[in-house]
This record gives sequence, structure tokens and C-alpha cells, in this order.
Amino acid sequence: MAAVVATVTIPELRSELAGDGTTGTLTVSSCETHTKTHYGSHRRSTELQFSCTGNWTAQNGEPTYRNVEVNTSSRFDSGTKIPVVQVDDTFEQPQDRDPGDDAAILALCLSMLAAGVYCLLTGFGARNGPGFAASWNSLPAPSVTGPLVGGLFTLGVLAALVCTFAL
Repeated sequence: MAAVVATVTIPELRSELAGDGTTGTLTVSSCETHTKTHYGSHRRSTELQFSCTGNWTAQNGEPTYRNVEVNTSSRFDSGTKIPVVQVDDTFEQPQDRDPGDDAAILALCLSMLAAGVYCLLTGFGARNGPGFAASWNSLPAPSVTGPLVGGLFTLGVLAALVCTFAL
């Protein structure tokens, strides 16, 4: 599972880190407000989302696109110019191209991989299998594999937290 998630995430992260895309400016012609309702176990919350439509012009003189729709964090007046990046066939604001979320997903893949290796080595998680403490004690070459598997898992979780909150 970790390998599948990483395979999907790596190209997007590579694109974000390389700064792929064409930088340009969207001249807003209209903005619409959408609401998204989240249902929790004890309460309901509503999130406001905005999408603005307008004409997009590349900074380097490449083609102009009409009626481009971009999801934004706030509502803009007609005629406002906002920075927008074109990547493939999509248009996004530059702050939406931050690599933090994708890097956090990859870090969690590292933790999932370490947990999977631990389960394969010890039989932990199998039906009627050993408990966590008993399986930890049955690791092959415990002075090497214990710190290695535990360290990779911890490193993945810590890196995911750093990527989520700092990037």
C-alpha cells in the first residue's frame, strides 16, 4: 500500500519542487461562493469555498486563455489581477502548489513501510498471532532490526508532522 501511495505522490511532489508550470495572471471577471458541509459525530460545520473565473495571461507572452476557473481562498472583485500557475491543463494559485502535503504523505509511506516490514518479520497482526511485546522480542537480530524498524517508523511520523505544519 505504501508503494502505491508513493508512486502516485512522487510525480506531483517532483513537479511542485521543480517549480513546473507557467506563471501568469488571472484577471477576475466573476467569483462564486460555494459551501461545503462537514458532518462530524457531534456537530456540523460549513466551509466557504470560492471559485473565480476570468482571463489568464502568461507572463512570458505565451497564449491567453479565456474563462479560466480557479479555486481561491477568498472572493475577489471584478478586474482584480491575481497570480495563477498553469500546470498541464489545470490552473492553481501559487500557494496551492506548496510541497508540504505531498512530502507529508511520502513520510507517512515510510512509516507504513516500516510497520509492514515489522508485521512481516514478526507475525504481528496475524489472526491469533503474538501481541506487540512478544513479537518485538521475537525480531530476528533484535539489536539491529529493532532500532532500524522503530527508527524508520519514528522518522516517518516526525517528518510527516514537520512537513504538515512547517512547509
